[in-house]
Amino acid sequence: MPNIHVTYTPNLPGKEKLEKFALQIHSLVSPVIASDAENFKTYLVPAPHTVIGLGKQDKAVIHVDFRMFAGRSEAVKQEVAKIILASAKSLFTSANGVKTEISVEVGNLDNDNYHKIVINA
Repeated sequence: MPNIHVTYTPNLPGKEKLEKFALQIHSLVSPVIASDAENFKTYLVPAPHTVIGLGKQDKAVIHVDFRMFAGRSEAVKQEVAKIILASAKSLFTSANGVKTEISVEVGNLDNDNYHKIVINA
């Protein structure tokens, strides 16, 4: 916990910085939500086949879906979103002319229906 899915289009400027982005999210958000960064899981998911608007592919997109256990205030969720947006903006801003849309959704995992085991530890 939390589970983070970062979906991005192939034309995202600075794709090589995605792992750094994930690690920044882990370290910067951890104290805000009072969760050990070692428990964060980020899945970097390329979206090679996308349709944006009316089919123009000249815009890059990165979307972050951040899910954590319920119980955090709306103010905390807003702070998490601000941190993620600021980190993404600093890492993926490029002078190459590719317009990039960055979005974040911060929500809850269903505490009653989230199950986990650790094996071979």
